[in-house]
Amino acid sequence: MHTAGIPMNLTRLLYSAWLLLALTMAALNGYGEPMPVRPVLVYTDILSGPNNGGENDQGIYLSLFGKHFGQGGLGGRIKVVIGGAEVASYLSLKPSRGRNDIQQLTVQVGHLGKPKTGTPLPVKVVVDGVESMERSTFTVNPGRILFVDNIKGDDRTAVVGDINRPFRHVQTSRLSEGAWGQVRPGDFIVMRGTGTPWTDKGYQNFFLRVRDKSGSAPTGQTGSGPIGLMGYPGEDVYIYQPYDAELEKSGTSGAISAVNGLAFPGLGQWVTVSNLRIEGGGHDGAINLEIRGNHWRIVNNELTAATAVKNIDAKAGGIVGNGFDQVWLGNYIHDIFCGPAGTGPLQNHGIYIDGEGDYEIAYNVIDNVPGGSGFQTYVNGTNGSDNTGNINLHHNLIRNAGKHGINLADGTRENVRIFNNLIVTPRFAGLRLNTTQLSKARIYNNTFYGTNTDRKPKYGALMNDWNLPADALDLQNNLIVATPGTDYTGGTVGFGGRVGIINRNFWSGGRGEVAMDRYPQSGDPGFVTDGRDFHLRPQSWAIDAGSPTVARIVENDYDIVTKRPQGLGFDIGAYELPR
Repeated sequence: MHTAGIPMNLTRLLYSAWLLLALTMAALNGYGEPMPVRPVLVYTDILSGPNNGGENDQGIYLSLFGKHFGQGGLGGRIKVVIGGAEVASYLSLKPSRGRNDIQQLTVQVGHLGKPKTGTPLPVKVVVDGVESMERSTFTVNPGRILFVDNIKGDDRTAVVGDINRPFRHVQTSRLSEGAWGQVRPGDFIVMRGTGTPWTDKGYQNFFLRVRDKSGSAPTGQTGSGPIGLMGYPGEDVYIYQPYDAELEKSGTSGAISAVNGLAFPGLGQWVTVSNLRIEGGGHDGAINLEIRGNHWRIVNNELTAATAVKNIDAKAGGIVGNGFDQVWLGNYIHDIFCGPAGTGPLQNHGIYIDGEGDYEIAYNVIDNVPGGSGFQTYVNGTNGSDNTGNINLHHNLIRNAGKHGINLADGTRENVRIFNNLIVTPRFAGLRLNTTQLSKARIYNNTFYGTNTDRKPKYGALMNDWNLPADALDLQNNLIVATPGTDYTGGTVGFGGRVGIINRNFWSGGRGEVAMDRYPQSGDPGFVTDGRDFHLRPQSWAIDAGSPTVARIVENDYDIVTKRPQGLGFDIGAYELPR
C-alpha cells in the first residue's frame, strides 16, 4: 500500500491504524457485541469404530482436534454431533500432544441412533450453537474393544469388551497369547495408564509386532476395519522400550513395528496408533512401518528415542518406514538420539521415509533431534523400492534438528509438497537437497529461521549436494532467516544452474547472492518476537509480497484458521497477517 505524495513510513503507519480499526470492527456484530467464532475441526484420531460394546456399552472413544472449541461446558455449550445424533458422553478438552495451539476434545460415541454400518457420517463440533463446517467423517463399523491393564489385568480371566476384566498383555512372545491373540480386523486394544510403564516384550523383542494379521478397510461387515491401539482417555499410557545392548545383537528391537511386506505380503497393514507415549531407543525406533506397511494412521502420540544416546547404531527415528495411505498427524516427536549429541553418525531422525508410498504428515511437533534431521527422505533400493514421493508435509513445527531441518535425499522424486511449516534453528541447513530425481517439488510459504547454528563453512540455509533436474523446484514465498554470518545457499553443487522456479522468497540475516531468485525480497522480516513468535507485525515487508501462484495448495497459514490471502496479496512465510 503506497499513496503518491505520502512518504512510505507514513503510509505504513496509516495502514497499521486502518488495519487495527478493521480488525476491531470485524470482531463485533452490528450491536457492538463479539461475533460468535466458528469452531474449526481439523482432524480426528480414528475414522471408524463400534458404537456399542466396551465401557457402559457406549462403543469406542473418539478424539477430535481443532480450534475454537471453547474452554468449558462439555455437553452444554460444547457438543459433538455425528450423523445428526449427539455422542453419548464427553470425557475431556485439553491441548493436543502435538501442537499445543490445537485442542483435543475426547468423547465416547454411543449408539448414535443406530445408523447403518459402513456409511461415513458427518462429524461436527457445535459451540454455542455454531457448527464446524469441515468435512470430517466417522464410520460406524462392527468391532470389539479389548482392555489391557499391566497392574490389574489377567490374560487367563480376561473378557473381551469388559473394562473390569482386562487382559494383562498386549502381546507376548507367542502371537496367540494376550489381547493380540484375540484381536481381529475392526477391533481396538485400549491400554490403561496405571502409572507403571509398559516394559513387556512381545514377538521378536518388540512391544508389539504386527506380524501375523492385518486390519482392513471398514465395510460395515463384522471382521472388517483397521486394528486400533490407543491409550485410555485421560491416562498416561507409557510404552518404555529402551536401548538394550544385548537385544541389539538379535538385529530387531523397538516398540511398535509392522513387518516386511515383501516377505509377508498383506500382513502388518491397516493399523491405527493413537494417544500413547512411546520410548523406542532400539534399532527400529518408536514406530516402524518396515516395508509397505500400508494404511497406518498415527495420531496424537508422544514419541522419543532418548535412550538411543547410548546407541550409535540407531538408524530409524520417531516414525520410520514406507507404505501407501500413511497419515501421521499431531504427534510430539522429540529427544531422538543417535549416540551422544554432536558426536554420533546422525542417522536417527524425527520422521524418516525410506521407500515408495503416499504420506500425509501434518500438525506435528518435531523438536530436539540431536540424532539426525527433523524430516528425512532417503531411498537406496534396499527397502522395497528405489524412489519415494507423494508427500504432503505441512503445518509442522520442526525445531532444533541435529542435522538438517528437512533433508530430501537419494531417490526423492515427484509430488512433494512442503508448505506452512516452521523450521527453526537446525544445526545445518533448513532445507537440504541430495537427489537427481526431484521433479517440481512445491515448497511454499515456509519459515526457515536461524539456520546453520553450527556456522559450518560451505553450508547454507538452503543446500544442494547433487545435480538437480532443470524442473526440480518450485520454491516460492518462503521466509529465510539465516544465522548471522552464514550463507543463504551452500552445498557441493549449490543453485547456480537451472533447477526450476525460485521466486519471491524473503532473505534476511545471512550473506551471499540469491541471483537464482527471480524477485527476491529482503530486509527485516518484522516478527512479533524474534526467535519466538514468527507472526508478522503489520509493518513487516513480507506482507503482501508473495506470489499468488501458490493458491491452489496454500489456502490458509500455519495457524490454520487464517485464510490466504488476506490483503492485497499473499504474505511470505508460514504466517498470514489477519486483516
